[in-house]
Amino acid sequence: MDRARHKMIAPQTAINLIQSGQYVVTAHAACEPRHFYTLLAQRAREIRDTKIFCANPSQPYPCFTDPELDGHIEIEAMFLNTKVRQGADWKHVHYVPNHMSRWAFHILTTASMPRAARKAAYWIDRTKTPVVDKPVDVFWGSCSLPDQRGFISLGLNSCYEPEILRRAKCVILEVNPRMPVTYGATTVHLDEIDYLIEQDAPLPVIGSPIPGPEEEKIGALVSELVPDGATIQLGIGAIPNAVGRSLVGRRDLGVHTEMINDAIMQLFEAGAINGSRKTMWQGKIIGGFVYGSERLYQFVDRNPAVELHPASIVNDPVRIARNYRMTSINSAIEVDLTGQVCSESVGHRSISGVGGATDTHTGAQRSAGGRGIVALRSTTKDGKLSKIVHSLAPGAKVSITRNDIDTVVTEYGIAELAGKNVAERVRAMIALAHPRFREELLHAAKREGYL
Repeated sequence: MDRARHKMIAPQTAINLIQSGQYVVTAHAACEPRHFYTLLAQRAREIRDTKIFCANPSQPYPCFTDPELDGHIEIEAMFLNTKVRQGADWKHVHYVPNHMSRWAFHILTTASMPRAARKAAYWIDRTKTPVVDKPVDVFWGSCSLPDQRGFISLGLNSCYEPEILRRAKCVILEVNPRMPVTYGATTVHLDEIDYLIEQDAPLPVIGSPIPGPEEEKIGALVSELVPDGATIQLGIGAIPNAVGRSLVGRRDLGVHTEMINDAIMQLFEAGAINGSRKTMWQGKIIGGFVYGSERLYQFVDRNPAVELHPASIVNDPVRIARNYRMTSINSAIEVDLTGQVCSESVGHRSISGVGGATDTHTGAQRSAGGRGIVALRSTTKDGKLSKIVHSLAPGAKVSITRNDIDTVVTEYGIAELAGKNVAERVRAMIALAHPRFREELLHAAKREGYL
């Protein structure tokens, strides 16, 4: 830390650097800056028209839900979770629809920028990230302790953080000795940092939902579609965890995924993952960020088998397609009889975000021997509602269109929809529904002219 002492400032000094009218971007998930969000509610009352960008926060900080902060700060979120949904319902948090592959693009071309500046954007480097002479006023994130050469690691995130850090007028990082050192695009030199703040707190963690009998059946069916040597992407939740359990007997699997979670770690430890047949980054587990248990964070710390890269690369469908037998596995809220997928809203109410699901689903289908899989229970957990529906609920957001859908799986089977006509799709989807709802779905399909 000796080399960094001259950059160290107190948290209160740092928060006072946030001014009216600024655009502030924060790191997300396990790298969210806790000092920033803890102090923001107080500072917000002293400033106006400041826009704060976040994604997937770990706590319901007061700044997300306090209506008295309207006009002082505006929160933009690329992904909604339970910590910010109330703020979104109150229109204090504003969701930005997007694909994860374009998170950095959306940040750098945000509507808060003057029109003239947006027109002045130009393309730079292979990631096609637009640059307007550092349009972000402040980037505030987290990092590891610096090494003897003055390099730090951004730790568990690389989705947009490295790109935005280098496009910000002011860079503030919270130095946490618990932050793992990771490889890939996460290495930054102290010369690129303006201010550092000491932080010594446990990193945010998320639990691994325990799969029930239905999820276990789904996991077993999905595993039948994943051959040895495939490269996989797993989403988040009980179903992807069940898929992970069912894949422990596979060999030579590779990983190219936006989120590295505990299921990936467990497959690696079981010998299922070694990346030996990958056609991109052979032998490497490739991801955009890491989110899970403390043991997962220990697993990725200084692990040369794991690399983190920006989502503009990891989630680029063209790059995804270069992986041999790329298999994307994501869940959904509901799927209609023609294959339209909603994974981000309940009716009009947004409760999540598409994240990287569309990127990976479409990219996987362009891969040699690849497949895009949407896996979900046939009903809600209480069994009262079918998740296979004749049409999406009014206002429901279409996350994957029927033109892009490939394969749908429930505990009742597998429906390969790509290339099928509407009538064939409808019959296949009805077969995936819980038997209690099939007759109702059949009547609806006939009424609406599908059959």
